[in-house]
Amino acid sequence: MPENEVKRQHYVPRTYLKHFATERSGEFFIKALPTADCREEKIIEMNISNVCLQKDFYTLPGDTAEERMLIEKFYSDNYEAHYNNIYEILIDPNKKTLSDEERELIISTVVTMFYRTTKWVNLHNEFFNRVLEQAYFMCQQTGKDYFMFEKQKISIAGKTLEELQKENKYKSRPAQILTQLQVAFRLIKLRTIRDGIYVSRLVDDNCEFITGDNPVVYSNINSGHVAPFDPTNILKLPLDNKHMLFLMPYSDKETKHLLLRHNVSGTMCFTEKLTSNYEQFRNSERFMLGSGSSLKGYLATKEISERPLTEEENLKMKSFGDLIQKGKDLGLF
Repeated sequence: MPENEVKRQHYVPRTYLKHFATERSGEFFIKALPTADCREEKIIEMNISNVCLQKDFYTLPGDTAEERMLIEKFYSDNYEAHYNNIYEILIDPNKKTLSDEERELIISTVVTMFYRTTKWVNLHNEFFNRVLEQAYFMCQQTGKDYFMFEKQKISIAGKTLEELQKENKYKSRPAQILTQLQVAFRLIKLRTIRDGIYVSRLVDDNCEFITGDNPVVYSNINSGHVAPFDPTNILKLPLDNKHMLFLMPYSDKETKHLLLRHNVSGTMCFTEKLTSNYEQFRNSERFMLGSGSSLKGYLATKEISERPLTEEENLKMKSFGDLIQKGKDLGLF
């Protein structure tokens, strides 16, 4: 295997993770909390080289290392190599405006980070596993050893359902990775037209952001189902334990080059931290990541912040002031 052929491929860049990590002897270490078992004793320390990676995740079919490493090298050269520069721009309080190049690089980095994780591939595989399961048992009932899917003949001859699903997962991954990148390119083009860029900073010492293995969160102010590829979504990315980046739609020519900033303290600081960290919990597949203090801080408020209000409490929530008072009663503020 050529030296430049990378097998352990990170779907969350180490250049991003190191800003949540502690450096020791030139290595970066981060604390991880499994989403499946959110207890303080389950917090572990990991080298960022060993987190958010999958073997051959971006590797394409090909005869040469250059062909096989095309996607891995693309992400490395076009985004990861520039991330530290982006980070310094975004956290610099004196930076007020962005050039076209800076703005496009920030937007494209966030969008590709949104689409390059394992989540979308795993969702596709889960869906198609159900399709294969139904088709497999239908073939068994009708005595056929194949079925048609989108004009493609899929044979089940001599295969168990598990073998069929595993085979499909392996064969479809390169196409999935390329499709994710194509979707990202289309979204970058749309968002570059009008996105505004906004950075929020937590002022209070006891408030810290966490991140996770699927760090870009999307939401939409419109009600109803939110599609991940909708260019009107708000995209949020924690930059470190104190800074949050927002890509905001509907900017205009006069304001889209402004780098807007806001320092939050007091109740709003705590609320923003609480909201973002809960979003990271909901968005993460396996691990939430950050400092030991930030993860312990999340756990300290997890139970009370996620407990639904009783019917009686809902009836009493007649104003924003009532909501704030309830938060104080729960010890949140």
